Amino acid sequence: MALKKTNTTKTRKIANITSIVLYFFITAVFIFETTIARMPINYVYAVPLMLLALIVLTVIIRNTINHYKLAFNVPFALYLFYTALMISFDWKTNHYLLVYLALCAISCIYSHFNRTLTFIIIVNIINAVLIINNPDIYSFNIPLFLTLLNWGISLFASIIMLVLARAATIHLDRALEHQQSFMDLLDSTENYVAMVNEQNEVVYASKTLSQLSNTEDPSLVQGRPLIDLFPGKSLKLYAGKMLKEKDNYAEDWEFSLSGQKRYFKAASHGLRGGSSGALISLYDMTHLAERDEIAVMKDSMKIGLFFMDSNFIIQDHYSRYLEEMLSDTKLFGKLFTDIISDSVSTNELNAITDYFKMVLERSYDQDMLDDINPLHELHYVNKTTGDRKIFQFDFATVERGKGEVFILATVYDITIRVELLQRLAEEESRRQEEMQAVFELIQVDPGTFNDFMKDMEYELSTIANIQKNEALSAHESLVKIYQSVHAIKSNAVILGLNIFGKKVHNLESRIKKLREMEGNVPFAEMLNLTMEIEKIIKEKEGFKDTIAKLQTYAGGNRTAVQEKQNVKVLLESLSKTTSKAANDLEKQIKFIATDIDADAIDKGPRRVMKEILMQLIRNSAVHGIESPDDRKAKGKNETGVVKLSIKLSDDKNYILIRFIDDGQGLNYKRIAEKALSRKLIKKEDITNKDMLIKAIFSPGFSTAEVEGVHGGRGIGLNLVRDRIKEINGSIKLRSEDGRGVIFLVTLPVGEDK
Repeated sequence: MALKKTNTTKTRKIANITSIVLYFFITAVFIFETTIARMPINYVYAVPLMLLALIVLTVIIRNTINHYKLAFNVPFALYLFYTALMISFDWKTNHYLLVYLALCAISCIYSHFNRTLTFIIIVNIINAVLIINNPDIYSFNIPLFLTLLNWGISLFASIIMLVLARAATIHLDRALEHQQSFMDLLDSTENYVAMVNEQNEVVYASKTLSQLSNTEDPSLVQGRPLIDLFPGKSLKLYAGKMLKEKDNYAEDWEFSLSGQKRYFKAASHGLRGGSSGALISLYDMTHLAERDEIAVMKDSMKIGLFFMDSNFIIQDHYSRYLEEMLSDTKLFGKLFTDIISDSVSTNELNAITDYFKMVLERSYDQDMLDDINPLHELHYVNKTTGDRKIFQFDFATVERGKGEVFILATVYDITIRVELLQRLAEEESRRQEEMQAVFELIQVDPGTFNDFMKDMEYELSTIANIQKNEALSAHESLVKIYQSVHAIKSNAVILGLNIFGKKVHNLESRIKKLREMEGNVPFAEMLNLTMEIEKIIKEKEGFKDTIAKLQTYAGGNRTAVQEKQNVKVLLESLSKTTSKAANDLEKQIKFIATDIDADAIDKGPRRVMKEILMQLIRNSAVHGIESPDDRKAKGKNETGVVKLSIKLSDDKNYILIRFIDDGQGLNYKRIAEKALSRKLIKKEDITNKDMLIKAIFSPGFSTAEVEGVHGGRGIGLNLVRDRIKEINGSIKLRSEDGRGVIFLVTLPVGEDK
């Protein structure tokens, strides 16, 4: 087939060269004969005609894409050129017949029967017209009978050449048809096919084989040694052995290519007709070998293995254990992204899809892909069965079949391992918390800690009574529980019990969310809240055990002080509250206690007094006292001051508490905006200071922008109001813009309720 193609190209070249030679021959004969005959030549007409004919002939030969058209175009152009010369020479020549026959021969050489037939018919029609007008076209000055005889002879000769051209064209068309079919086969086959000559050079090669040498066009590898097409030492060794035994060779090849293990079934057969060439065929068995290997592994390995295509569809061969892992069956044809969609968010699923595309592109470093793997730890949820597991996925690419790239996914069930690590981490965290809690307890004064424990037990008892009170709605219960939890947290934070304080703070956050729920609070949520409160109670009992251990280690020196609350303990607690709040809020605040009546403290409601004063101090620190820079800008001392006085009334029946701070005072505009947004006041009351002051004592009301441990949740002043109300006390508030606030509290003498 290659020889036929080569012969066709050579024949076309011979025909082109012959046409050019004939042009120059016609031109030379014309000049020679006119010179011998001493005929005058009109070179003004003849020379441009010769140049024009040469240009036209060259353009036709060089620019004709469909070469079969040359069988008509080239000889007809020469025929018109020669006829024009003869007309200018007045037909005084005897070579017109020979030139016509030569043109017929050139047309036949181009080997296209239909074009040659067309040329002969058209030329003879023109000849007939010319003979009618001038009988001397075939020979000068002869009878018409001889002219017709010459015409008949030339026509007969051209018909003979046409018959020969027909036979040649039929064989050529068949050869070209076979050749084209073979070329189509090479372009479409998935196998690695090549034809080599006796020198083991490539005559033809399939596209797949040429791509082995990074060449997309198979025609570019023609003439190259076959062994050069194979990359890598192992492949070249296989190819060399095959070419030595190319007449009858069949063997399996196993090698690595681009880091992937490949399997080929190679065969070679000698060509017929005594040629030393051979037909080489390589069949890629990689996907079959992989399938067999996976088939062996998939039923014995306790890991999940599966392939998915570029559309993330799971393929037919996957490990049996995969169905058990995913709690799903008949995975073939399912989208992997659909299977995990219930386990990830929409944004996470989009990121996973983008990651798979990066894997398929195969242009990224594998280590980098492993580092950014979004499924390194997937908390899998099967929505149908409710099963929950933790999986680790690894992904790699594999070429199968038609060179299509698939993702090979390996799945490991790491549920037990992750849960064990979590338990170890939780245990370590718990141990660290216990050590920190012990350290914090050591720093607390025994008397102060004893008060803290008594106050916490009171608040927990109050919470228990609230939960039992069926007359209260869920929201009413939550407000009261919130107050007690807030009181416990405040006391813990002030004492420096930060570990315990954070736990109570989280409980407070949970209650806040429930309190803000619209409609009825679900029973399940209230039950969960009860369980969280039980955890706090256990923490409290743990404090007792820790204190007992500390007393044992200290030889009984750290006994709890059972004395009644006195001035020193109360003032120390309030001073610590001030320092803690100031440090946490990065402010400078000084606590000053004047006119402190010891009898008032001893006879008063100890717990309530301590609780409301701590809340007032925290309220001043958060909302009243400005930052040092702000105070300095206002012309104030950088250090803010909170003052406290406690004394008995003249009739000894009431305790009078006066609490003052020199901060910025109440921001009535901000209070009005917040109260109006929460519908605590009407629009016409935004300038009514009494209504605004009443609003700040409402549960959940706060003008703070950010919530924190010391305030911002709107429970502090609400707690103060309710605690005072519970013991039939009263509270009044006065505020001056830029100069601070004054709280006047009146409490009846008596024990805590």
